[in-house]
Amino acid sequence: MKRMERCVVAVFIIAASVLLVDQLQHSSTSSSPLERRRLLSSLDDYLDSNAELPLWAHQNLVSVTEWPNPSAETALFWHIPKSGGTTAKRMYECLGQTLANRLGADPRFGHDKDEEIVVFRPFKSQPDIKFVNVDTTTKKGLLRAAELNLVASGKADMIFTSDINFAADHLFDSGHRARIFALFRNPVDRSVSKFYYLQTATWERTYRPEWKDISIMDWAAKYNQDENFIVKKIVGKKLNEMVDIADLVTAKEIIRRYFVVGLMNDMEESLRRFNIVLGLDYSGEQGHICKEQILGSSAEGTHGGGSVKGGANDNKNSNPHPKVVEGSPEYNLLAERNALDMILFNYLTLLYAEQKSLLDSYGSL
Repeated sequence: MKRMERCVVAVFIIAASVLLVDQLQHSSTSSSPLERRRLLSSLDDYLDSNAELPLWAHQNLVSVTEWPNPSAETALFWHIPKSGGTTAKRMYECLGQTLANRLGADPRFGHDKDEEIVVFRPFKSQPDIKFVNVDTTTKKGLLRAAELNLVASGKADMIFTSDINFAADHLFDSGHRARIFALFRNPVDRSVSKFYYLQTATWERTYRPEWKDISIMDWAAKYNQDENFIVKKIVGKKLNEMVDIADLVTAKEIIRRYFVVGLMNDMEESLRRFNIVLGLDYSGEQGHICKEQILGSSAEGTHGGGSVKGGANDNKNSNPHPKVVEGSPEYNLLAERNALDMILFNYLTLLYAEQKSLLDSYGSL
């Protein structure tokens, strides 16, 4: 399909999808979960012939409308920077899940040269925390994980990655599929948080102390390299590449069909939904202990000068900073330069509301 034709199709799909979600929201009192699941997928016949989704999405991912089967699928969590991913990782460490993340191939633990997948406990004082011996946050690490047959080994309960396209394409296949989870955040708030966080985060590879000397307006106009970050990452483009509305619709359709969507500003509810699909008990004694430790007794946290329901506390990745108010010149500039991500996020808030009844139905048996 020619690029212009794809753009026209993209506009149609976005409009139709928003109308579909609105229809679903208004039908919540009269439709069964099965009927609503059918409605959620009602555009698929059209999209199969018009939306050019990558082959790895069709073959390697479990549809969000497919009944969960944790023993036959592997949880893949997209850790979007400054969007609550660290909180999710700590929650699943606490719940006893074996994780694949950056820590697994840290040389200080002595497993970075292993020639097979092994599970180890890096901290004697926290024996319940378990990792596999790979780094799934970099392309090099993902390729090593693929060579070691990470997914087929069945030793990782959850894989955390910052490169969702590459991970889904290289780690999985039609016989070993991924169930994708992600926490999303307003793109402007995420950008502002990153700007202030990387000024002081000496432990990060992307530490930028020089940003202390520039205004957020100058940074947004001249130095920010990850505009429309969400769309670029899903479609597999580099941060210095351009994206357009056709890329937006591809990203939107991959999320609509395959993602279990969470929102950072509704953290506790998002994790509850994730746990239903993962088959984890969030209501027992250990679940209460983890919620107390990770979310706090009131499930309230402060991020960026604003109250965030279900936010993490006592977290070095949480960086209080001045709030950029909606409608301000700074907000408007960042929203304009992240226009596709803003459109996608607005759609995601609708999709998040719609997915509730579907995901709740998975926990009804």
